[in-house]
Amino acid sequence: MKVQDEVLNGVRVLDFTWSVSGATTARTLAAFGAEVIKVEWPKAPDYMRFSMYAEGDEPGLDNGAFFNNLSAGKKGISLNSKSERGMELVHELLAKSDIVLENFSAEVFEKWGLTYEELEKISPGIIYMSISGLGHTGRNKMYGTWGPTAQALSGMTFTSGLPETHPAGWGYSYLDNIAGYTGALTVLAALRHKRKTGKGQYIDISQVESGIHLAGANLLDFTVNGRSSRRPGFPPGNRSISSTKHSENTYRGREACPHNSYRCKGGGENDWCTIAIFTDEEWESLVRVMGSPNWAIQEKFKTKEGRIANQDEIDARLERFAQKYKKFELMELLQSNGITAGAVQTNEEIMDYDPQVKERGLIETLEHPLLGARRFEGLPIDMSKTPPYLHKAGPLMGEDNDYVFGEILGYSPEEIEQLTNDGVLWPDDMPKESITGIRPLW
Repeated sequence: MKVQDEVLNGVRVLDFTWSVSGATTARTLAAFGAEVIKVEWPKAPDYMRFSMYAEGDEPGLDNGAFFNNLSAGKKGISLNSKSERGMELVHELLAKSDIVLENFSAEVFEKWGLTYEELEKISPGIIYMSISGLGHTGRNKMYGTWGPTAQALSGMTFTSGLPETHPAGWGYSYLDNIAGYTGALTVLAALRHKRKTGKGQYIDISQVESGIHLAGANLLDFTVNGRSSRRPGFPPGNRSISSTKHSENTYRGREACPHNSYRCKGGGENDWCTIAIFTDEEWESLVRVMGSPNWAIQEKFKTKEGRIANQDEIDARLERFAQKYKKFELMELLQSNGITAGAVQTNEEIMDYDPQVKERGLIETLEHPLLGARRFEGLPIDMSKTPPYLHKAGPLMGEDNDYVFGEILGYSPEEIEQLTNDGVLWPDDMPKESITGIRPLW
């Protein structure tokens, strides 16, 4: 695909985001061809630069695996935006940008003098998107969140875990990604509006609200049936939600039994296979696959109601059967007999083994200037005419200073060098190596 054919070719994004949520928005726009310029300062860099180094990589400002994945496709500049001269340069860049992104706490941009009204004066028609924990309005707008705390406030955390235990939480910061994808969607909608009317707009995204709709089934259960999620046996863990012993307090969804994860041959912490039986016919198929053992052909297991009433026994016996096979062997065996089953995969297995992921081309390989060829998470989207793709690895700190301040803003090499020496483009108390060279370790 030619660059000029990319959906967002010619769209410039000034990116003040950090961590995960806003960075996901910027990363998505870059994959569709937008020119995304990430603004950072070496003394207060994106925290993700120091998060999750790959095994064997020397820790450093530019070597963080998490950062490079989140920032794939972006250009990067080092700019002291808190200095008077630095803010002047921010204004100059804004005047040449279509979109500005940030995911600071509420009022940070206001303190910088960058309200939407001021941004509109600097760059008429600009689209300004902010992501924060609870949005920029309301009594709680100053509360800060991370993905896990936003998940708790949205109600998602309460719905996770095993029966009769405290909520377990979702592990990873899912709402960072959800809010980031929401941001990309709304920016695209705002661009559509701008192309029709010539007018930009302000986009205010609440990370907590982006998660509330994910708890929709529970909200609907309360609205329609008056049932609170705070009831015995909820959440139900891996089992079918209506198969808990407190059936009078559960909704009647599509039931399955057995419906669980079973340890397989190998006995390791990652050796599991999930099995779900929804109908009596599927149960009969499973019984045949197991060799019709005496326990499985008992009358009490012939109906779904009987299986639900005796699922503790089924789970124990089925796990003994599962331990005869490796997880992928069991998955293939059951699926070939029309039984819903899936191996529980590790991240490594998804990247190295899963034939569907490989066929879809989700994992892309990019060349990093310091780390060499590395694999990156692509976008889970396939389009016949304008597919998104990762254009490059994440930027080294200040990698594109010459391009941005030279070609976009028109400063001469001598002026850029002077800005660097003055501590505007690089801290004057840090080693002044080549902006595109290997960084010292801090």
